Formats: sequence, C-alpha cells, structure tokens
Amino acid sequence: MSQIFRGFAWSSIERFSVQGISFLLNIIIARIVSPSAYGLIVMVQVFLSFSQLLIDGGFANALIQKKDRDETDYGTVFLVNLGVAVCLYLLLFTAAPVIAEFYNEPQLTSITRVVSLNLILSSLTIVQKTRLTIHLDFKTQTKVGLIAVIISGAVGIVCAYSGLEVWALVLQSLISQFVLSFALMYFSRWIPKLRFSVHSFKRLFSFGSKLMLSNILTSIYFNVINLVIGKKYTSADLAFYNRGFNLSLFPASILSDALNRVIFPVLTQVQDDLNTLRREYLKYLHLTHYIILPLMGLLLVLAEPLIEILLTPRWLGAVPYLQIFCLNFMLYPIQLQAGNPVAALGHSGILLKAQLLKRIVTFGILIFTLTISIPAVCWGILSSSVFEALVNVLICRKEIDVGIRAHLRSLADVILTVAVICLSVYFLTSFISNALMKLLIGGTLGVVLYLLATWVFNFREKEYLANAFMFVKSKCGKKMIS
Repeated sequence: MSQIFRGFAWSSIERFSVQGISFLLNIIIARIVSPSAYGLIVMVQVFLSFSQLLIDGGFANALIQKKDRDETDYGTVFLVNLGVAVCLYLLLFTAAPVIAEFYNEPQLTSITRVVSLNLILSSLTIVQKTRLTIHLDFKTQTKVGLIAVIISGAVGIVCAYSGLEVWALVLQSLISQFVLSFALMYFSRWIPKLRFSVHSFKRLFSFGSKLMLSNILTSIYFNVINLVIGKKYTSADLAFYNRGFNLSLFPASILSDALNRVIFPVLTQVQDDLNTLRREYLKYLHLTHYIILPLMGLLLVLAEPLIEILLTPRWLGAVPYLQIFCLNFMLYPIQLQAGNPVAALGHSGILLKAQLLKRIVTFGILIFTLTISIPAVCWGILSSSVFEALVNVLICRKEIDVGIRAHLRSLADVILTVAVICLSVYFLTSFISNALMKLLIGGTLGVVLYLLATWVFNFREKEYLANAFMFVKSKCGKKMIS
C-alpha cells in the first residue's frame, strides 16, 4: 500500500475520529446550552480566527513547499509564531471591553480575555503539525487529537450540565487546546531549537505572506458576516446562522482538508513534471467530489429531520441556512484544491491577485445582501462561491492547462449520479412523517444507491474503496492477533 494512500487513510481517520467525536460532543453540549450562549462564543470567534491566520502567517505551507528546509527554518517559524501570538493576546486582552461594548454584551469582556489564551497555546504546535504533515504522519496527529477532544468534551458536557452555559464552551475550548499542545509536543518528539535567521524568515515569508494575505481576505469576508449579524440581530439569530454554516461545513471540510493535507505535499514533489502534476490534481479532485457531493446532497435533502433529531426542535431555525450552505459547499473542493498545483509551482503571487479580485466582487455582494436579510446573505455567499470557483478554474487553465471543459469532463459522472440519487431520496422520503424514520431510511437508501452506482458505472474510486477495506481489515487483524 502506497505512502500516499496510508497518509490519506490516516488523515481521513484523524479528521473523522477527532472531528467526528468533537462534532458529536458539541451536539450534546448544544442540546444543553441555549442558542444565545452559543452565539456569544461565535462573536468572540470572529477575532480569534482572524488572529490565528496572523499567527501562522502562511509559514506552515511555506515550510511544506520548501524542499531544503532545516532546523533553522523550523526554529525561526516557531519563534515568529509564538511572538505574534503573545502580541495578539495582549491586544485582545486590552480591547476586550471595546468588543463587549460593540456587541452590547458585558460578558464578552471576561470571555474574550480567557478564551484568547488559545492563541498562545496553538502557536506552540504549528511547527510540530507541519513537520508531521511533511512526513505524512497523520497517525500521530490522530492519537493526539483524540486525547484532546475526549478530555475536553467530557469536561464541557459536565460543565454544561452544571449550568455554566457559555463558560462550559469556553472551558472546553481551552482544555482542548491545552491538551492538544502539550500532547503534540510529547508525541512528536521534537524540541524546537531557538534559532532565528533573518535570511530564513525573508525566504519563507516571501512565499507564505502571499498565502496569508489570501487567507486573511477570506477570513475577513466570513467574519464580517458574523460581526454584522451579531450586531444587527440577536445572538440566537447568529447561532442559527452559524450552526447551519458549520453543519454543512463539517462533512465538506473534514474530507477536503484530509485529502488536501496529503495532496499538497505530493504535488510539491512532482512540481517539475507538469503532466504528472496535472494528472494527480484531476485524480484527487475527482476523489474529493466523489465523497463530498453525495454527503452534501443527502444533508440538503434530510436537513430538517437531521436537526430535529440532533439538536432538538428549538434549533429548527437553522434548517434553511443549512440547506443553502449545502449547495455552497458542493463547490468547496474546487475552491480549496484548485490553488494547490499553482502553489506547488511556487506561484503564490497569482493566487493573491485572484483572491483580491474575488474579494472585490464577493464583498460587493455581501454589502448588498446584508441590508436585506440573513437568508439573502446565505444566497449571496452561494453566488460568490460560484464566481470564486470559476476564477479558480481559469487560473488552472492558465497555469497548468486544465480549463472549464476539462474539469466538467472529469466530474460529470459524479455530478449526474448524485443529482439523480438525491432527487430519488427526496421523493421517497416525502411520504414519511416521522423524523427519525425519514433520516434512517433516506440516509440508508442514498448510501446503497451510490455504492451500487459506483460499481455499475465503474467509477475509478472502486480501487480506493477496496484499498480502504483492506486497510481497515489489516488493522483489525493486527489488533486481534495482539
């Protein structure tokens, strides 16, 4: 079994196990705490997510892209990450009363000051995770992630049942990051050498800064939405919007990110062979769509019974947002992966220029829709994603000669199959009134039909499914023997 498949397998296991358990634990906590308490955390998260991008500074991808990286490079990035994190924490600590006054939520002063400690803790592990990713060692990351999510989730549930409301969420996030940071240091067996090189910083920053600015523009775009909704509407409205967004983001990101963490290092290894680069990009793009499109389609069709069962009827206000975002995240693989072959070639500058163009258009749409309603904002995000996907494809055409026609030809079989199956599930489940039965029957039917179509139409992913089965079988066999 190839190192690439093993890397993808462990990356997927890490995402599914860690993020999956975290997702389930958060569902349990969300059933206990009120939507308004959840909304308070989302308000603070606006500032934390933006700060996290500044801390990373694009250095993680710069280290992956650089072939001749050494301990001086790692030490330089570690010191920069930590220094920026401390500065940003002090800034947020000072600005906490201003944030609370902006939202007219006095609790946010203390919440911001405590939860922002996550920035310092997370900065300690960026280089460790990058080194493990370079070596496709997602097994270690899986172990560490599971330990952190189980411990923090258990604490969060206990605190929620104790009536701590928003502080249960704060404590859960802090303990998760604390355990993650120190467990990763222990298991990675890497101690940073406190070396700082101006030459190394300039070289890495030259590449990473362009990716950072590109990511910052995206972060500003989505966080402005949370900022305005939190200011203009209630914290419960923000919670419904955010829950719909995150429920749809979860399956899209968990698989795309798992594959992306493997394929980007792989593409950097073949950056000197354009034909191989092109072939590998299309192969893994198809695989990602093969997995994500049916998940998004079934989630769209079964959104209402899913939320009713998982989150209780008091969260049904999130259903329309969830359905719109399911359509939106069907485009997520192209948005995420189309830049990989370009970045692998070292052309991060064109990605930044494209991001500037995309943000000019998407901010225009956002400003217009924010004056209407929250659903209008969601539809605006969808139209923006369509535009961004088209721009990304045009970049691929220019840089690696893979245009719109090549993308559609590569993905047509999956798109048509998913459309037919989702329409069939929607029609058949419309006769079922019980939410649980609708969810179970609809989900089972969709999966069975999709697997059947995979074999009937001979999708290339048959090989991956067979490899995945053998991978799981071998692991189970080893456990039984031991």
